[in-house]
Amino acid sequence: MSLLNFKTASNKTYLTVSVLGNSLKLNIKYTNTLIVELNKKETEIDLFLPKKYKHIENIDVINLAIQKLYNTIAETEIEYAMEIARHILKFAPNDYKIQRLNNEFYKCSKNIITINPDIVKYNREIINTTIIQAFCKIKYKFNSAPYKKLLNTAMNNYEIYKTKTLINKCLKVS
Repeated sequence: MSLLNFKTASNKTYLTVSVLGNSLKLNIKYTNTLIVELNKKETEIDLFLPKKYKHIENIDVINLAIQKLYNTIAETEIEYAMEIARHILKFAPNDYKIQRLNNEFYKCSKNIITINPDIVKYNREIINTTIIQAFCKIKYKFNSAPYKKLLNTAMNNYEIYKTKTLINKCLKVS
């Protein structure tokens, strides 16, 4: 899974990073400090690197910084998605952990869900539905009739939950 997207605009290449379904411009700035710092703004991310990286290949450092950003965001977003799934399905796995996985967003084993922090590239709806699917997979064998029935019911309940949440937000605004 690639963390960075290379885009070209008027013959100038720039980097974008996807966070919660939004494509944010990555600005790389070199400073006199010895630490790598990352600041997320509304539409862009500023990555501050030590000057020693200015003239060498720094893609590995950039990838590590983005992975750290995803890990930080994943802690909050996955906990939120887990709460939604618990509320909708009325059960929970014994535990979950956030850990980088190769080419998958989650895996289930022995009533524990392992979730890839790279899932935060996508919007909250994808995160929520993926977690709901993982809950269903914990409960029943994947692609069995009870699994499909539980997943269908859970997705219908999730749609109802989204509608109620949207109505409540609209009422609070007015």
